[in-house]
Amino acid sequence: MRMVALGIRNLLRNKLRLFIVALLIGFPFFLLLAFQAIGTAVGNYTELLKQGVDTSLQLRAKGSMGHVNMVGSYRLLPHEALEKVRGIEHVAKVEAYLLAMNPTEGHNFAMHVGLNLGDPKRLESHGEAGSPRITAGRDFTSEDAGRDVALIGQAYARWAGITPENLAVARFMVDPTRSNPVIFPLHRPKRELQIIGIYASGYVFGDLQLFMPMETFRRIYGVDRGFSWLFVTADSVDNVAFVDQKLREALGNVADVIAPKGAATFASTTTKAVNRIAGTVSLFAVALMVVVIFFVMLVTVRERAREIGTLKAIGASDGGIVVQFLAEAMGLSGIGALLGVSLFGALGEAVAGRLFGVGMRPFLPAQYKDSLFDSLGGISAGVGPPTISIVLVLAVVVASVGSAYGAWQVTRLSPVEAMKHE
Repeated sequence: MRMVALGIRNLLRNKLRLFIVALLIGFPFFLLLAFQAIGTAVGNYTELLKQGVDTSLQLRAKGSMGHVNMVGSYRLLPHEALEKVRGIEHVAKVEAYLLAMNPTEGHNFAMHVGLNLGDPKRLESHGEAGSPRITAGRDFTSEDAGRDVALIGQAYARWAGITPENLAVARFMVDPTRSNPVIFPLHRPKRELQIIGIYASGYVFGDLQLFMPMETFRRIYGVDRGFSWLFVTADSVDNVAFVDQKLREALGNVADVIAPKGAATFASTTTKAVNRIAGTVSLFAVALMVVVIFFVMLVTVRERAREIGTLKAIGASDGGIVVQFLAEAMGLSGIGALLGVSLFGALGEAVAGRLFGVGMRPFLPAQYKDSLFDSLGGISAGVGPPTISIVLVLAVVVASVGSAYGAWQVTRLSPVEAMKHE
C-alpha cells in the first residue's frame, strides 16, 4: 500500500506535466464520446420515425393528392370516411389532415397543414410524423384549438423573415388568392396568423410547412367537410395487412391506400452513413488514445530511471516499483478520462454539432444536410455509465501496460546501471 500511495502522490509532483498528460488522454476520450453520441442520436431518431410509420397506412381520395388548391388534384376524402375507418377492427388510431399549397418563388411552394391538436405533425413529402423538434417558441396546447395560430418550419420561417429573435411579434399572412402553374387561386379573404413556434424536422420539404389547428384551416380555405389525408394506425405490425385489406374493402372505390416508406429510406441511407463514419472515427479515437497513453506512460517511466535506481538501491523490490507506477498510471488515466467526460458534458452538444457539420454532412443525402442535426434533440442521449466505464477500463489497461513495460525494462538493470541510465 505504501508504494500505491507513493504512486498517487507522484501525480502532483509536476502539475504542468499532469495537466498536459490528462489533456492528451482526455481529448481522444472526448472525441470518442462525441461521435458515439452522434451515432446514438441518429439511431434514436430513426426509431422515432419507425414508431410513427411501421403500423400506419395513409388514405387519400382516389387518384388525388388531396391538396385543396392543387391543379387537377384537389379532391378530398368524404367526411363519412373517418367513421368508417374508425369502425374497422384492429385500428388503434385515426388522424385527419387538410393540406393547401402556398406559392414561394417561381414554381416552388410550401405546404399549409390543418390538424387536430395532439395529432403528430406529419411531413407532407414523406407521410411521416417526423417528430419535429420545437427550436424556438412553443408547441400547440389544447387552448389553441380554433385560434389563428401556427407553427412554422425553419426553412419556411427564413423565407418569411421570421427568426427566433422576432418570434414574439411574428405574424404570417395566409393569402388563398395567390397562385402559380400548379396552384389555383381560392377567392377567400386573407387571414393573419400568429406564429407561436419554429420547428426543425430533419427534412428539406418537412421544414417548408406551416401547421395550424383544423378549425382555423377550414375557415381560411373554406373547406367545410372532407379530409386531405387520413392516417390509420394498426394496433400491431402483425395486423397491418388485415387493416389494409379492410380499408380497401370499405373505401376502395373512393380512396387510395398508401404505406409510407420514408423511414426505411432514412434508415438505409442516412443512418447507415452516420454509423459508418461514427464507427470509423470512434475506432480512430480509441487507437489515438491507446497510442498516446502507452507512449506517454512509457516515456514517463524511462525519464525516471534514476529515481528507480535510487529506490532499488535503498531496498525497494522490483514488484513494488512496478506497483508504484501502475498506481500512477491508473491515476493519470482516471484524471484524463474525467477531464474528457467533463468537457463532453460542458461542450459536447456544441462541438458535436461542429463535428457533425464538418465530418458527416458531406456524406449525407442532399435532402438531410441542412436540418438533420437540429432535429436530433439531446446529442448526449445514449452515452451513459456502461460506455464510459468500458472506455475508462481500456484507458487504465493501456496505461498500466505502458508503465509496466517501461518499469520492467528499467528494473532489469542493477541500481547503479539504472541510476546511470538516460
